[in-house]
Amino acid sequence: MGKSAVSGHNPVFRLERDEVHIWRLEPELTADLSCYSALLSREERERAARFRFAHLTHNFIVDHARMRLLLGAYTGLDPQTLFYVVNEFGKPELANHDASLRFNLSHTEGLSLLVICLDTPVGVDVEAVRSMDDWRDVARSHFSRSEVDALQLVAESDQQHAFFRCWTRKEAFIKAHGRGLSMPLDSFAVSLGRESEPALLECTWDPEETKCWSLVSLDVAEKFVGALAVRGRHWKIRYFDWARDRILISSI
Repeated sequence: MGKSAVSGHNPVFRLERDEVHIWRLEPELTADLSCYSALLSREERERAARFRFAHLTHNFIVDHARMRLLLGAYTGLDPQTLFYVVNEFGKPELANHDASLRFNLSHTEGLSLLVICLDTPVGVDVEAVRSMDDWRDVARSHFSRSEVDALQLVAESDQQHAFFRCWTRKEAFIKAHGRGLSMPLDSFAVSLGRESEPALLECTWDPEETKCWSLVSLDVAEKFVGALAVRGRHWKIRYFDWARDRILISSI
């Protein structure tokens, strides 16, 4: 990897107030980890070293370095100087940038997604659709009663996909809230059909929340299910691909 073209002045990417940018980050199995690792903070390198398996360490370093490169491209700051603060539930925000740039990163085996917007809470989740013997038990343990009932009405051939649609929408929503799994997953309900714009249907702590959020199904790749949650309505979703668009920010 060559030196980043993001030097600290003019942002490479322009983000409008009504836009959400979604970056697709495929694995880089042969990436030069020394170059990527040099972009990370000491705390990030320590986190990477705590993984028990080498491929998880590799993926963490690559994804978090690419996130720094991209956030640098949006802010005009040197990626190495970016400083994160995290809330009590571990959600990071940029501490050294005046604009209210919001972002969220999600990983699954074979794909990561980074979502970026301005001035509003945002969350993203992606899952590889895979065979799970216990998905019905997981649904009964974590989904709301109405979601479990809706899942049973889905055609059997689509039930496991519906499980992943429900799961990713719920994960994106709690990540946008910034409270993670401190929010019980059965305390709210989402739609689980194949619609491109799903809905937050129920919210036990505040019914008005159902009017305040947009949920979006993300068509990111075959055999993957993704979802976006962003506060507010009428967002323009723009997709980017690291493999295609990284040339704008680096000489990799």
